[in-house]
Amino acid sequence: MGVAVRLALMAWALLGWSQAAESAPSLSVAVILGETRGVPERALRPTPGVGAPLDISVLAVQVNHTDPGSMLTHLCQLMARQRLHGLVYGDGTDQEAIAQMLDFVSSQTAMPILGVHGGAAMTMAEKDASSSFFQFSASLHQEALLMLAVMEEYDWHVFSVVTTRFPGHQEFVATIRATVEHSFVRWDLQSVVTLDGVGEPEDRAHVQLKRIQSPVILLYCSKAEAELVLVEARSLGLVGAGFVWIVPSLTSGNPTHTPETFPPGMISIAYDEWDYPLETRVRDAVGIFSHAAATMFREQGRIPDGTVSCSGQAEKPDVPGSALRR
Repeated sequence: MGVAVRLALMAWALLGWSQAAESAPSLSVAVILGETRGVPERALRPTPGVGAPLDISVLAVQVNHTDPGSMLTHLCQLMARQRLHGLVYGDGTDQEAIAQMLDFVSSQTAMPILGVHGGAAMTMAEKDASSSFFQFSASLHQEALLMLAVMEEYDWHVFSVVTTRFPGHQEFVATIRATVEHSFVRWDLQSVVTLDGVGEPEDRAHVQLKRIQSPVILLYCSKAEAELVLVEARSLGLVGAGFVWIVPSLTSGNPTHTPETFPPGMISIAYDEWDYPLETRVRDAVGIFSHAAATMFREQGRIPDGTVSCSGQAEKPDVPGSALRR
C-alpha cells in the first residue's frame, strides 16, 4: 500500500514537472549593438543552466546610425515588430544622451533595459523613478571616491572642484564635501565653482574660473562642456605645467576619441576593456534577465508580459517589467 502511494505521488510529481516544462514560457531578449564590433553567437547565450526551465530567445541587432534620435526610432520599430521582455544595449559612442534616451523608453514602456557599453553605460546621476534602466558602470558616488583615492595616493591634498549645471553635479559636490569633512586625510578644498553659461559670449565661465588657485582640479561636466571649459582654463593659464585635471568617465567619454582641447596628462576614471570585454558584458546581461525571469517563474508561475510597442499609452500589465528587479 505504502509503495503504491509513493509511486502515485512520484507519478503526479513527474506529471507536474512535465506539464511545467511543457508550459514554460519563452523569454525574448534583444541585444542591440551600434558602432561596435560584432559579438560571437556564444556570447548571446547565458551560461548553461541559467534561466532553466525557460526557453531563452535572443535577438541580435546591429545598427549603423547611433545618434539618439535614430536609435529611438529604430528601437520603437523593433518593439512594434517583436515582443520583448528585456533589452541589452551596447553602443560604441560616448554620447550620454543615449543613456538618457534608454531611461526614458524604459519609464514609458516598463521594459527592463541594461546598458552594457559606450554611451548606454555612461554613469547617470538621476533616473526616472518608474524606469527599469540599469547600467554596467560605477555610480557617480563611487567615481568621486575613486578620484579622491587617486589624489590621496599622490599626496595631492590641495584641490578645487569645477562643475557645470550638468545633471548630477550637486551629488558629485556633496560626495566630495562629505568625504573630505569626515576623512582623516588633511584635505584642503579651496574652491567649489559651478559654472554658468559655458560657451556663451558673456564669458561668465571665464570670470568664475579666475577663482581657481589650486594645482589639482576636479572637473564634472559633459564631454562637450569640458572642451569649452578647458579652452577657458587654458586662456587663464590653468592648463599645463603645475596643474592636474581629474575627470570622471562621463567627462572623458570614449578614450579613442579624445578632443585636442584635453590637456596631456589629464587623469580620467576608466574601465579596462580587456578585463571585462564586450562579449562578457553581453553574456552577463542576458544571464541577468534569464536568471531573474526564471526565479520569478518558479515563485509565481509566470513572467512579465512582453512589451509590444512604445507608441501610445500602454495598458498596465498584471506583472510589470520592473518586477524583474526583485
